[in-house]
Amino acid sequence: MNKITPRLIRDLNETLPEGTECYLCEAVRNALFNYRKGREPSNYIDKEQALPMLAQRLGRGLKNFFVDDVRQALDAYEDARVGRKFSWPT
Repeated sequence: MNKITPRLIRDLNETLPEGTECYLCEAVRNALFNYRKGREPSNYIDKEQALPMLAQRLGRGLKNFFVDDVRQALDAYEDARVGRKFSWPT
């Protein structure tokens, strides 16, 4: 995992949709909690609703701070949205 710098925490705070904090890895969630001085959202968003919002609003490089299954789902969502298809020569 990448180092959690104050700049990255500020970027996460600005771009992370409210209610998706539960999908961050533990260390980043704690750092964001401390940055926000203990404020947490009252409701959390379901993963299926959160993926399109995260794919659209996240800053560059911030998806590395999510748990593995959300990170893989974001990659798959972006691949499907962009329509990346690789064709290997046979």
